[in-house]
Amino acid sequence: HDAVIYTPGSQAGIPLNVLQSLEAPRGSFDDDAEDLRDEIAGIVSGILGLLGIEADPLQSREFILLSNLIEVAWRKGRSLTLEGLITAVSDPPFDKVGALPLESVYPKRERQGLMLALNNLLASPGFAAWREGEPLDVARLLRAPDGRPRLSIVYTAHLSDPERLFITALLLDKVKTWMRQQGGTTELRALVYMDEIYGYFPPHPANPPTKRPLLTLLKQARAQGVGVVLATQNPVDLDY
Repeated sequence: HDAVIYTPGSQAGIPLNVLQSLEAPRGSFDDDAEDLRDEIAGIVSGILGLLGIEADPLQSREFILLSNLIEVAWRKGRSLTLEGLITAVSDPPFDKVGALPLESVYPKRERQGLMLALNNLLASPGFAAWREGEPLDVARLLRAPDGRPRLSIVYTAHLSDPERLFITALLLDKVKTWMRQQGGTTELRALVYMDEIYGYFPPHPANPPTKRPLLTLLKQARAQGVGVVLATQNPVDLDY
């Protein structure tokens, strides 16, 4: 086995390039539309969490705008950077959101605040490490280049709570998308182990971005040979 420790936002261990997750997926968007929209939701929720913005998928104009910007780019096979996302907020490639004009839903003068917040995040010296290192690629996390099974540890203890939720939700959504691309099997293909589950899978009504992909994995991953182990010293940390 090959054991590797990845550390988002830090130069200790092997850094993990989180923002490379804005790269367009391979293949047709429509083939994996549901899972890719979940990935987009995780990315957007995480970015807005870092900005201190409540990311309600139905109420947040910021969430709706950023999600649409990423989906439009991915459908065209075009990757995004954070710089590109900031530019797209200023000048989106669409005129309507749902049935209403974009300027009625989210006028440009009001989008300036989101642009400035994203730019401050981009300019932050501590955020530079998030853009360097290995891509968040599940196949590479599970197998070494020579094909040997790999134990990959994503270490997040040095991060703030919003950063940990962002990274973990993004990783879980990536695992879910990878899982759905695998054929069915009765053999164990991969194992997802999470220590200290407190805060990631809490009872209702709490709904952090990690809860949705975890619930999907617990319900469906076995059919594709993916096991899930969640560890806690306190059972009430878990949803019912």
